[in-house]
Amino acid sequence: MAVNLLADSLPFRRWPARPRCRACGAPRRPSAWSGIFERVRGDSRCRFCGAPRGRRPWLVEALAAGFAVWLVLRWPEPFVYLPGLLVGLVFLLLAVIDVEHRLILRVVVLPAGLVLGGISALQPMRGPTKTMLGGLAGFGIVWAMYLLGVAFSRWVGRRRGAPLDEVAFGFGDVMLGGLIGLVVGWPGVIIAIVTGVLLAGVFSIGYLLVMWIRRRYHAFMAIPYGPFLLLGASLVYFGGRTALEALVR
Repeated sequence: MAVNLLADSLPFRRWPARPRCRACGAPRRPSAWSGIFERVRGDSRCRFCGAPRGRRPWLVEALAAGFAVWLVLRWPEPFVYLPGLLVGLVFLLLAVIDVEHRLILRVVVLPAGLVLGGISALQPMRGPTKTMLGGLAGFGIVWAMYLLGVAFSRWVGRRRGAPLDEVAFGFGDVMLGGLIGLVVGWPGVIIAIVTGVLLAGVFSIGYLLVMWIRRRYHAFMAIPYGPFLLLGASLVYFGGRTALEALVR
């Protein structure tokens, strides 16, 4: 539920606030804060204007609950489970906001970097050196990709005689790269970013193909890269970091 509450308020106020209806702005009563509870009751509309809340609230809560159960079965030790749970929920929050608003918020990334980076630095498998190297590498790699994207957009804009509305990577993605590096450390950050970019490429091909078939395709359609970078980082952090690191040693 916390992920939904933050995803509903941070993009608009940059500070946690009581959830409100997006259509009319009316505050939701506490019994309507949980998407699953609303779904079970069969009442997911605003009591003031009748606007539907949508599927995201209960889907996010179900995903978070399933993840928490899976993680406690995989890593039952509290000192491993709790950091992993925090990483997963922060990643989920960032992904939801980026998908819905195309934003990577500093108000999420910076505090998360301090907390998760500090936890990572204290863990024996990473330590302060690998944590700092990972953060610097993640920031630097995505920053280079950001600069290339800006240069490409300017070149295309000159060719077209009109600037592109969006670029592939924004500076929020650069900060996200730094956060990912702090979480997975060095050299896992390399695999995380490469995996994320490859996943985004595969998705983009499929998405553009579908849009072309539906005759809704237009050149330089942009997608949010944040969720794919986060997915790549999750595969490294939760899915076998040691084996992935062996590929770059």
